[in-house]
Amino acid sequence: MTTAEQRKAFGEALRQALDDARVSGRQLARDLELAPASVSKWLRGKTTPPPETVARVERSLSVSPGTLSRPLGYLLVDELSDHRSSSVAEAVNSDHNLGPRERAVLLAVYHELIQQYGRARRGSSEPGS
Repeated sequence: MTTAEQRKAFGEALRQALDDARVSGRQLARDLELAPASVSKWLRGKTTPPPETVARVERSLSVSPGTLSRPLGYLLVDELSDHRSSSVAEAVNSDHNLGPRERAVLLAVYHELIQQYGRARRGSSEPGS
């Protein structure tokens, strides 16, 4: 869930990207095959698009990946590709919506899942499995 501040920051970043690209909100909606009202709500900070739509908007407006997604707190897939465990930890630790307890719980669950996955893989590669 995004905060009012994140929605406002996204709307401002989107407005700047539209102005820089000399594209109207209606044109962006047509390009993405969305209702113009959706883009209007984004610009006014009423709603935000899902991460995959934000990535499509960034591509459509030819802005750098992250230009519009970072104000919403979305983590880029490319940022996860190199070091999954450290990137997960970075994502959890950089999420301002989480307190210290929630961060600790999420990291503990993640580490447990990694251990279970490793045990399951080892078990399936043993002879006779």
